[in-house]
Amino acid sequence: MTTHFDTLFPTLNSITAAGDIRASAADFKVIEHHEVNFTESGEHLWFNIEKTDSNTAWVATQLASACQVPARQVGFAGMKDRHAITQQWFSVQLPKISDINLIRAKLPDQVTILEHHWHQSKIKTGQLKFNEFNLVVRNITGDRTAIENNIRLVKQHGVPNYFGPQRFGHGLNNIQQVKDWFAGQIRVNNKKLRGILISTARSHIFNLIVAERIRRRIWDQVIPGDIVQLDGSHSWFPAGDATQAELNERIAAFDIHITAALWGEDEVQSSEQCAALENQIANSLPEYRPGFGHHRVKQDRRAMRIRPMAFHHQWYGDALHLNLKLQPGAYASCVLREIINIHDVSSVLCE
Repeated sequence: MTTHFDTLFPTLNSITAAGDIRASAADFKVIEHHEVNFTESGEHLWFNIEKTDSNTAWVATQLASACQVPARQVGFAGMKDRHAITQQWFSVQLPKISDINLIRAKLPDQVTILEHHWHQSKIKTGQLKFNEFNLVVRNITGDRTAIENNIRLVKQHGVPNYFGPQRFGHGLNNIQQVKDWFAGQIRVNNKKLRGILISTARSHIFNLIVAERIRRRIWDQVIPGDIVQLDGSHSWFPAGDATQAELNERIAAFDIHITAALWGEDEVQSSEQCAALENQIANSLPEYRPGFGHHRVKQDRRAMRIRPMAFHHQWYGDALHLNLKLQPGAYASCVLREIINIHDVSSVLCE
């Protein structure tokens, strides 16, 4: 099987131009936005932190050390890009050191506290309203008109809600690792890595389902047995509960989205043609079945489509500046790849 992400998971749009991303950390900025009404009391100290060229988990350990607590008492909503400038929230339960000046003095230079509040509960995984991205693509070659057209298409139709390349590791190596683990050929004792590998398996099947529906030109068309999801919600219902005219209208308005399976040990929630397609793809990867059963992974659904919010762009010479907002769990890389062929300069600099 190929290990190239772009071959496994095709784009909707024709991509003819190319450019560089992450020539510097400042070219990839991410800001996490929440809707939290802080109680200003409780046992959890929340920090809004700006990090530069730093891994989220590493920042969490630095914060734990500065507050003199075990790492398990530090929470965050999700992982943020390393080769970037990102702003995200962390919470620390019962910090032994809570003097902000002392904590600031203990943190590395690339970690800055922007804001802090006391709160009654810890931050939970996925607990954010949206992520804001400010991106710069440099050294662009190719037809600018084609890029403009792809941006228009993204705004008009959205993009496939693939799990991005980072979900699968360098060279998609996580896919082989999870197969080896599920087969009992390797041991994985780290709880965090176990979770990553289980997510890799589910993401692989999901992406393949989306890719197949793109190839069949039915990724945005309801087929018998489909499940649809309300926009901005985890609520979903069988497409058969609505008329075709209603479905078409609501899909066009981005009020609902067709979903694909996040695989588990139990029966898929879809039916008829949709279930047949999803089962065919899952059955093509029998290596995953024992692992889903052993770890009691349950079926779920994920929207196959996302549309960036507040999406704007501007040209500065041969550099393209993009500003957009994405819901939690969506990948900016999957928006970029529908516009232009991206060369990640940071991956070269790290070799």
